Amino acid sequence: MHTTIRKVEEKDKTRLSEWIAADKCPQHQGVKPEWWMDDGFAVENTSGPIFYLKFENVMRCYIQFAPDVERDQEVTKIALKNAFYQVAIGAKQLGYKEIIYDSESPSLIGFMKQFGFKEATNNFLVRI
Repeated sequence: MHTTIRKVEEKDKTRLSEWIAADKCPQHQGVKPEWWMDDGFAVENTSGPIFYLKFENVMRCYIQFAPDVERDQEVTKIALKNAFYQVAIGAKQLGYKEIIYDSESPSLIGFMKQFGFKEATNNFLVRI
C-alpha cells in the first residue's frame, strides 16, 4: 500500500470534526479541527485520509543533584526555581510546547508541581 503525507488543509475540517466527535478517547474530546490546521498532516492513500498526525516540540529535562551530604536543600530549591523559569521562558520563545522529566523522587515530584507539572499517563516515547 502506498501512502502520502500532506499538510492539513481547509477541506479536512469537516472530516476532522466528524472523526473527533466519534472518537471515544477522552483526550480528544473538545479538540477543535482548527488545532490540526497548524502543523498537522494528513496521511492518506488513494481513498483519502487514513489518519491525521501532528508533532509538537517537547523539551526533556534531566537533573543531576549533588549527593545529600554536599547539598544545601534550600539553595538547591531556589536555584531550581530560578533555572526553571529562565529555561521555560526561553523554551516557549523557541516554540516548545511542553517540558517533561522522569523521576521517582517524591520530594522532586512534589517540588515540581508548583510549576504546573502533572503526572503523565498513557504517554509513550521513542528516542530517535
